[in-house]
Amino acid sequence: MKKLIASLIATTLIATPALAQTTNTMSASKTTKTSKKMTTAKQAKAEGESVKQETKEHKAAARHHAKAKHHKKMHHKKMHHKKMHKTTKKTTTKKTDTTDTTKS
Repeated sequence: MKKLIASLIATTLIATPALAQTTNTMSASKTTKTSKKMTTAKQAKAEGESVKQETKEHKAAARHHAKAKHHKKMHHKKMHHKKMHKTTKKTTTKKTDTTDTTKS
């Protein structure tokens, strides 16, 4: 009896992918819309500031990010390219033959 139940369970597990859904039931009309960036005027209104003040903040942030990006680039060059430009000195050692040729 146990073997019969085990074989039925095994058959259902194997047959399940064959009966699975093969087509997409979602229609094309249910696509999500992507949101666009807020304009400076809308951001200023949301924060309760003037548009002029908001544009100043945006320009300051852009300058700050540009400096940080430049610093990152220079640090990478300074630290990580050193290894590539180092010259490796090859030291060759000569083996001297110290075998005794005379028989004792």
